Amino acid sequence: MKEGHLPNTGTLTIELHRLLTMFLASKPLADLRTMYPGEGHDPIYRIQEVEEDELTRLLLTLAITARVVDDREGRLFDLIGLACGSLQADVSRPGTIELGLRDACNKIIHARKIRIELAESEKTQPYWLPWINLYGQSKPATEWHARLDVVEFAKAYMLLVMEF
Repeated sequence: MKEGHLPNTGTLTIELHRLLTMFLASKPLADLRTMYPGEGHDPIYRIQEVEEDELTRLLLTLAITARVVDDREGRLFDLIGLACGSLQADVSRPGTIELGLRDACNKIIHARKIRIELAESEKTQPYWLPWINLYGQSKPATEWHARLDVVEFAKAYMLLVMEF
């Protein structure tokens, strides 16, 4: 029997589903919004106002749980190598490396700024693309930028965390 924290995988599957559907439903929901000024009165717009808070809750819950599982399992995630984005470890220098699940979780936990990529045009309301940009600082004062592919994150999470 394994010791330590044992997450409920059914709950985690629901959280992954929520994360994915927030991004994949963004365009259809944007299509339902009106284009008139004062869009705060648009019911769909009002429904979507909770998305950023929910995104933060989901990302932190998933990231912390994955880290607990990986620590308990002796850092197996590093050995499997499923990429779910890219990392520029020092923004003052060019070049990126693949972002694995453990590092993605670390960046989610330690991000100082989060920016969701938006598709915008004059013909449609803006909607979320399935990419999250995370920004932070490591020691000693090195700024980093991680670009998280939400779909690949969900797939890697499902394959790795749910196995342990």
